This record gives sequence, structure tokens and C-alpha cells, in this order.
Amino acid sequence: MRAVYEAEHSLDANLIANILRQAGIRAHIAGEYLQGAAGELPAFGLIRVLVDNQDVEHARLLIDEWNSATPLAE
Repeated sequence: MRAVYEAEHSLDANLIANILRQAGIRAHIAGEYLQGAAGELPAFGLIRVLVDNQDVEHARLLIDEWNSATPLAE
């Protein structure tokens, strides 16, 4: 498995992982519970979304599409 996304927090990681899962990509969140050790561990790079090696390219494409999407107007 390879990291395709570094999340700021658990909610962010779960959002991305669920987008990938809906596309049929097996996604795993690494370090999800490490944010409880804030202050003892580095503040960044703790929570990552991992996918199988063969899904890396497709996963990155989906993540890029999500990040570049225009929010709906209120």
C-alpha cells in the first residue's frame, strides 16, 4: 500500500477514504488515532490515506478532482 493523501485530521481522511471506496478503491487510514497524542508527536504527517499500489494513479486523480471542485453556492 502507498500513501496518496496526507490529511489534516481524521474527518478529512475519512472523507477522502470514502470517496475512494465509492469508486471501488480499497482505502485504509493510517495514523487515525495518533491525533490524540498531539504535543507528544509531530503535528503534521500523522494521518494518511493508503491505497493498493495498482490504484495509486486512479486514487490521485479522484483526489485532485475533489480538491478542484467548485463548492455549491448557497
